[in-house]
Amino acid sequence: MNSNSMGLARIAANLVATAAVVAITAAVTVSGPMSAAQAATSPVYAFEKIKLASGRSIVARWNPCQEAITYRINLTALPTAKRAAMSKQIRTAFGKLSAANGITYRYTGTTTFVPKSTNLTKAPAEIVVAVVGNKATDMDLAANVAGFGGMLWSTWTGGAGEGAVVVRGFVLLSPAKMTTMKPGFGRGTTQGNVILHELAHASGLEHVSAKSELMYPTLLPSAPNGFGPGDLAGLKKIGKQGGCVKVSPVVRVTNFS
Repeated sequence: MNSNSMGLARIAANLVATAAVVAITAAVTVSGPMSAAQAATSPVYAFEKIKLASGRSIVARWNPCQEAITYRINLTALPTAKRAAMSKQIRTAFGKLSAANGITYRYTGTTTFVPKSTNLTKAPAEIVVAVVGNKATDMDLAANVAGFGGMLWSTWTGGAGEGAVVVRGFVLLSPAKMTTMKPGFGRGTTQGNVILHELAHASGLEHVSAKSELMYPTLLPSAPNGFGPGDLAGLKKIGKQGGCVKVSPVVRVTNFS
């Protein structure tokens, strides 16, 4: 008998929004620029994994062969005068993500939808990026966190085999923290780097220990200008280069393409 189920990966970004480098958790404190030795290390990346009914684990992936992955933007927590600039940054970030993983993304407008752990299947697009206060969602957008991203997947098992595909993604951005950071893209603690970090989580990348990568858990003043070499290598592997995901017909979540 065929069956399918949903799984939620909630991935905290642990980004700092000030030039002083203080990690979110007290157990970890990082300071100073990365050394030449750190910069010369091999590219590293890590993937979100999905555990199937058989106990086997596979890499969490969107189907890169669908016509497009749609996204909407919620900017209702920002002052009206700041919304156009933030929207442009987010749409530019999706362009950079597409260039990295080969997947097509399509902007379908604004929304008032706020991602929560209980409502992702009702989202008005496959990915929603929402600039919201930490009290507006039950996700772990703590008061000292600039961004939070993750995904929802569907798994299936039955006579035709088993598998999984990511069906929803979300990015939450703190308006209070984002406004303390430098607008635009570039090295260090920029708003663009926060958005890219969270979109990478929504795409399937996990945190890494290399400070030379954007997926390092804390956004440092020495962070790269956008995705680092390991981030790019990982995004390629889970993107179009990784091939199509053959999605079972038992998966019933609406596709917006």
